[in-house]
Amino acid sequence: MRIIMLIPVAALAVAVSGCANKELQETSYSYESKVHSGTVQVVERTDGPSVECPNFWRDGEPYNPTGIKQMTGFRLKVNLHSGSDSSHGQVLDVVLPSNNGHEVVMKDFQKERTWLLGAETNGLVKTGEIFHYPEGFFIRAASPQIKENTISFCLGVDRMYVPQVDLNSSTNPLIRLDRLNVRFAGVSGETIEYDFGSIEPIRVTVSAEAL
Repeated sequence: MRIIMLIPVAALAVAVSGCANKELQETSYSYESKVHSGTVQVVERTDGPSVECPNFWRDGEPYNPTGIKQMTGFRLKVNLHSGSDSSHGQVLDVVLPSNNGHEVVMKDFQKERTWLLGAETNGLVKTGEIFHYPEGFFIRAASPQIKENTISFCLGVDRMYVPQVDLNSSTNPLIRLDRLNVRFAGVSGETIEYDFGSIEPIRVTVSAEAL
């Protein structure tokens, strides 16, 4: 098993057992959401400019399978675990077609969450400001290739959440969006772990095998 550590320091690097270190880039920005409450604070970590993923690959056309069974491609197994999980995480097992061009396979694990900020109770009436956002993981995968014995593809992992302490104490909490963009590359069945996350640690365990 290889472990890739994404570390939020000035000189970011990925530590890969038995391999040379690989530079990463970190970008932080915020935006006002039009589809849910409040401001979203994004911390995005990605491979450097040498990554073999097309520009803006995440925004490609979503892959919509037809009724014809996919005969060639790659089976991905992705285990998602955040520091706040009380379970062993969530597992995604999905087929990434080999002939989908720049289409993007997507899997949404998010659940809508609603919270009453600054809640006050007056008799039987509870008042406050309704705050809502999608909490959980969103996965993207695209541009698969197989070269010699190595399977590779573009992998994007988003996790959106609001720390519980912020929900309890703030009247305008930030919605956190931690984002990982990497080019997975490994032999069939090899497992690679990516650790990232700004406020809460996140671990993504990935493996792939040819169909």
